[in-house]
Amino acid sequence: MTFPSYDEVQAVRSKLKEVGYQYWLHSDLFTWQWWGLLIASILPWIIWGYLIKKEHRLHVFAFATSIGIISSILDVIGADLLLWEYPTKLFPMIPPLFPADLTVIPVTFSLAYYYGKKWRVYILYIFIVAFLFSYVIEPFCAWIQVYRPTNFPHWLSFIGFTLISLLVRWFLERILPIREQ
Repeated sequence: MTFPSYDEVQAVRSKLKEVGYQYWLHSDLFTWQWWGLLIASILPWIIWGYLIKKEHRLHVFAFATSIGIISSILDVIGADLLLWEYPTKLFPMIPPLFPADLTVIPVTFSLAYYYGKKWRVYILYIFIVAFLFSYVIEPFCAWIQVYRPTNFPHWLSFIGFTLISLLVRWFLERILPIREQ
């Protein structure tokens, strides 16, 4: 059995990059789904800026950034493992679902963090938001063809959203100064 060389792998990647770009250029760019992804990349942060008081933004932004980094990493891993795919992309070269990973998910979960100052309230908010993302938003995104789960059930998304949100808050409470109530 022979295995491909590094140069052969790079040649296939180069071809895939060109095919992916041509698909994006002719099938994604300026479709209504593309415009929706563009709006979803900008609007949540504008809303976030209005809802979060200036004196609380550092803590809340640290939470949102942590969630965004973890979401991006897990999204790239899941897409590479073919657990899900994205028929429509905002940019051909950016990780799969940039609007969700770095805007919608971090902003929404950081609002739960901001308004759920007590752990009991925070856990309730996280369960609600994780449920909405897993059982409402993901199926909606599949319906409008910007997300396609291939081998990843919604209940696993729910558990992932919940655990990550709980762990990020727990971690940040240990490294950041105590936030005001």
